[in-house]
Amino acid sequence: MTPAIYMISLVISIAILLLLTLKLKVNSFMALFFTAMGLAVFFGASPQDGLNTITAAFGSSLGSIGLPVLFGAILAMGVQDSGAAVAISNFFVKLFRGKHLELAPALTAFIMAISVFGDISQLLTAPIAATIAKRRNLNMSVVTAYVITAVWFTHGVVPPSAAILAVAVLLGADVGMCILWGLIICLAALLIVYFLTIGWMTRHASYAEPKPEYTVGIEPVTDQATVEDLIIKEADIPNAFVAFLPLIVPAALIAISSVCSMVLPKDSLIVSASGFWGDKAVAMLIGIIILILTNGKIKDKMLVNASRTEAISPKASLLELGMGNWVTRAIDVSAMVLVVTAMGAAFASVLSSQPVVAEIAQVVAGSGIPMILIPFIIAAVMRAAAGSMATASMAAAGICLPIMNTLGLSPVAVTLAIGLGTVLFGHVNDSGCWMCQEVFNVDLSQYLKYVSPMAALGGIVGMILLMALSFIGLI
Repeated sequence: MTPAIYMISLVISIAILLLLTLKLKVNSFMALFFTAMGLAVFFGASPQDGLNTITAAFGSSLGSIGLPVLFGAILAMGVQDSGAAVAISNFFVKLFRGKHLELAPALTAFIMAISVFGDISQLLTAPIAATIAKRRNLNMSVVTAYVITAVWFTHGVVPPSAAILAVAVLLGADVGMCILWGLIICLAALLIVYFLTIGWMTRHASYAEPKPEYTVGIEPVTDQATVEDLIIKEADIPNAFVAFLPLIVPAALIAISSVCSMVLPKDSLIVSASGFWGDKAVAMLIGIIILILTNGKIKDKMLVNASRTEAISPKASLLELGMGNWVTRAIDVSAMVLVVTAMGAAFASVLSSQPVVAEIAQVVAGSGIPMILIPFIIAAVMRAAAGSMATASMAAAGICLPIMNTLGLSPVAVTLAIGLGTVLFGHVNDSGCWMCQEVFNVDLSQYLKYVSPMAALGGIVGMILLMALSFIGLI
């Protein structure tokens, strides 16, 4: 297969997927399945082989994300019942003095996605984003665009997020410098993009309401409200520290585990222990336990909140609440997210299975463009083709490694350029696209019109900043 035929087939498959979901109203799961099957057969596989490929990728994806996503959903239910989302919302209302509140959930996601799996960061941030949006009458199309940009920035660019950490190690980059410059560049790019686009987005983005399940009992206020009016006044709201703790601890555990595995011998007892409690599923479970233990004083309030969406005895124990009610509700919330995300991964697997993808990246590398743009463009092309940021970054690193001397760039610069490239071109072959729609309550057209282009703009702005820093010799 030639690169031209591959790109044409990619465009056609996306068009078919859009037709099925937007015009014919086919469920995303079935639309992804039919499109993936058709694409596999077009690529030369027999129907049985195509089905085997999709089944294997679906099962593998479901196996890898199932527990972390489910535990993340359980934690999200606890955040809702405990009032933690309200406490965090109030914290940011005070911090920003009632202005620029689209940044509140975006910055929360920015911090969490440094070490927490990107889809889990979406899942944890969604109730906070919905709460703030409902309270301040914000458009979820707008809020989601900035949240996802923030998630992709730190998930894709800043170690110890797993994929970019692996890239840094493969290319011999100083991980500490990657973290330092990655955070500076990504935070600056996020703020620049926000202030450049917020006016246009507010005026032109089509409306999406906050997800109703996340905003039970939350009422909006008027546009003329003061900061004090914006504060959600509710009995027994946890303080900001208690509200953030179940969210921050899992991120810290995963980050510490990553650092331990890098700096300590592989047979170290600490590495073994941290590998367990730093596992994404275990870390999320610890977050759930912390949430239960730190909110015992407001059990009655949590039971009342829980009973609004799922029947539970007013005399139920905290154990029954956290390990019973929350689990039942979390399964309801996450079931469609899990199967659609896994089928999205299967679709991406069919796309990335063709050797011609690497050939396309090699053509870009030999095009004669400025050297620092080569890893950026290779990663962007791989992201567009493969969907997965991890797949794109590792493939780009593998292509760039043999030409490091030719590039004449520092390993840190190449690592960050690859990470920023993976922020571009997230679309329907990215499993996170489908999760985003489910948890943030935006549809596919809104995702493609606002979320993906906003992240792409962020990646471009970040790359401009990286080029400037590289040019003056700081990176």
